[in-house]
Amino acid sequence: MKNKVIRVITTLFAIILTATLGRITYNGHTETWYNLPMDKCVKRAQNMGIPCEYWVDDRGIKRFGQWVIVAAHPSKTRYTFVDTSLGQGIILDCHCSSDTELYDIATSWGKGGKK
Repeated sequence: MKNKVIRVITTLFAIILTATLGRITYNGHTETWYNLPMDKCVKRAQNMGIPCEYWVDDRGIKRFGQWVIVAAHPSKTRYTFVDTSLGQGIILDCHCSSDTELYDIATSWGKGGKK
């Protein structure tokens, strides 16, 4: 009798934040989304010497240069990079939640417009 080789293939399914999945857990932190004007956050970062442009990608994710715009707990340092389900993010804003492991992702989803 011949030995049979059985290959086990595992697939990693990554859950990413979407408008309908409004709250997810990713890589040890919680992500939600928000839609507020980013002009003050962007201007503050540019005044700090970060020469990136603000734009909204085709998925509705607000970006500063190549990075996803993130609001984090005030204990997190602004202008630092964080890993999000939607790619590398940069903290440009803070939120008022007591959850230190919550990242709010800036989007154009829902009401509020693109700016």
